[in-house]
Amino acid sequence: MALRPLRWLALLLLSALTAATATAPAEERGGLRLAASPTLASLAAEVVETVHRQGGRLALGIAGSEVALEQLTAGRVDAALVARPLSEAESRLLDGRVVGHDSLLLVVHERNPLDKIDAATVRAIFAREVTDWNQIGAGNGGAIVPVTRGPGNGTRTVLDSAFGVGRAVSAGIVELNSNLAVVLYVTADPQAIGYVSAGAYERARQRGLGIKAVRLGGFTPSAQFCVGSHYPLCRPLLLVKRRSTAPTRTQALLEGALGGPLGDDLFVRHGFAPAAAP
Repeated sequence: MALRPLRWLALLLLSALTAATATAPAEERGGLRLAASPTLASLAAEVVETVHRQGGRLALGIAGSEVALEQLTAGRVDAALVARPLSEAESRLLDGRVVGHDSLLLVVHERNPLDKIDAATVRAIFAREVTDWNQIGAGNGGAIVPVTRGPGNGTRTVLDSAFGVGRAVSAGIVELNSNLAVVLYVTADPQAIGYVSAGAYERARQRGLGIKAVRLGGFTPSAQFCVGSHYPLCRPLLLVKRRSTAPTRTQALLEGALGGPLGDDLFVRHGFAPAAAP
């Protein structure tokens, strides 16, 4: 009978330890988990290195913006770097901070004579209402091959939202999952038209790859000159966390790596505009 109080004490201590483990910050249980969209993959990898050098613990996974936000909402990751704005429903659950800006450019093969396009034609091409270059007096005739992004990709969400393109993908549309994949496809196929980050386009041109940007509404803006314009394919880059997330040291290091002069330089080097760009 004398042992019973000790057993109760042991149970109380075990319960307290279990509760403490359940509510402890993620970094105390093995580090914060960050999901980043493919557009931001190389930037995110550099951020992780910076956080590690400062003593933080940050694990990186790459997922489309839609998937990354689903993982964050479900608690499978602690933060997400995404390449699109939050919806109203997402904003009620998540806290998104603009850390940079990006511009998407429509691209075709360098031998395609198309040099400008309007929003209505873009929508018609990606909705498969226009399927031949002769229908818009461009290209060398023949089937248009639209190149879009795969399901769950924030870049695709931006284009679909800007032009009212439905989420269903019709026959004849190619789905790819990264800027580089789109660049390589359009370089290889004179009938293709796709869209990529302005930074990815500049890198492709510097490497001599055979693509060119098509003016939309008279513009092919870089990320910096996209900010504050009416160009429909400007998009914010967000660092997102759950509203209930308790602050941690690694979280502070992550936010610090994405802000201030060092963060501004980071975004510019990766072809984006920093959050404070005019």
